[in-house]
Parts: sequence; C-alpha cells; structure tokens
Amino acid sequence: METWHILVWRILPYLHQCLSVHFQNKDLLYVALGRDLVLQTQFQITPTEKIIMVIWDYKTEKGQGQVRLAENQDSPGNPIDQRGALLRVENINSSNYGVYIITVTNQMGYEEAAKILVRESVAAPVASLSLQCEVANDRAQWDSPVVSWLVDGVEVSNQTANLSADGRNLYMSGMKGHNYTCLVNSSLGTSVTHYITDSPTPSQSHQSCETWCVVILVIVIIIIIVIIIVILKKYGCLSW
Repeated sequence: METWHILVWRILPYLHQCLSVHFQNKDLLYVALGRDLVLQTQFQITPTEKIIMVIWDYKTEKGQGQVRLAENQDSPGNPIDQRGALLRVENINSSNYGVYIITVTNQMGYEEAAKILVRESVAAPVASLSLQCEVANDRAQWDSPVVSWLVDGVEVSNQTANLSADGRNLYMSGMKGHNYTCLVNSSLGTSVTHYITDSPTPSQSHQSCETWCVVILVIVIIIIIVIIIVILKKYGCLSW
C-alpha cells in the first residue's frame, strides 16, 4: 500500500500540468519577399507551471535540413515571457520559406511543440474602395431592410456592379459614376441617401475642353489680325 501512495504522490504533480503552445496564425502563413516575418505564439500553463526553455527550429517544406534558430532559457537576467514567445525574421528571402517549429519545456521537463508553414506570397492583396449603406433604426419591425443602389440614376445589380452579399456595400473599382444613390426599403418606410463625386464625367470634361479651345483660338486670331492692321497702317499700306 505504501508503494502505491508513493507512486500516486509522484504522479500527482504531472496530472496538474497542462502545458500547450499554439500559433496565432494557425497552420499556414503567407509573406512576400523582402517583408518582415513575425511569428507569435501563445502558451497555456497552470499556475504551478513555469516555462524554463523555448526553442525555435526551421526546416524546409520538404523536411530537409532542420536548423536551430533560437534557444531561450529562463534565468534571472533573461526571464521567458509566459504570455507568449515571438520570432521575427526581417527582410526574408527565398531560403526563409518553410516550416517553423517552437518547442517549450516546463520545470518538470515536459515538452510541447507546435509548427507553422510559411510560404511566399506571390501576389499582393487587391485593395478596393466601397460605399456602405447603413440604416440607423431603434424601432421594432417585422422585416429586414432591403438595400438597392443607383449609379447616375440607373439601378445596378450583382451582374452589373460589385456588391457585397447583403447588398449594403457597393465596391467602386472599375466603376464610372457621378451620383451614387442608396435606397433602403422596409415595413418602416423608404430611406434615400446620395453620394456625389466632385469630378465631372469624362464626356463633360471633354466637352468643356473643346469649348475653351475654340474660344482661345478665336481670341488669338483676332489679336493677330489687329496686330497686322496696326503694322500696315503704320507703314502707310492702309489708308482710311
């Protein structure tokens, strides 16, 4: 019986350990060449546990050539942050893509590891500008508001414009318009709002340019004619 008691007391500390580690970015991360790579992890431990060592390793995606990147041991002058561990690689190149592995060890010698695959981002994300139609309402209603959009007085749809799934966002990429109108219909009534751009439409700009060009040309011709008449009159070529 005494042997069982001793065995239980020796095992009991391990039963209270729940060391774990995970990446905030799950299992896959994309980074472009020349950018900084930041890998952030989170530790989970019990109040009685203590992280005494954190090790970072790297290997290729095919599992070749594992390399030790960092090894941090707990000491009075270099305490390990138990809220997480961070690895930063600046200005990454093609040799930095692969699998990153973190291994943490507690004071009982128990280890836990996590890994993440880092691949090259070959295309930058596409930015888009959108108009959002929001309805401020504090009154109860039985139905949901239905949003529709008009561009220069013409109603648009998913076939003619880039709309969000709920229709509240109109993405303006590739669109040419001057007056954007949002209509919201529900059992409470209809609400309309407008967004008007400052820039004129291309046809208006072209027409305005043509008009000013003609006016300037006429003025220049008149000035030239007046100068010629003055010169001819001065030298007696003209008399009246």
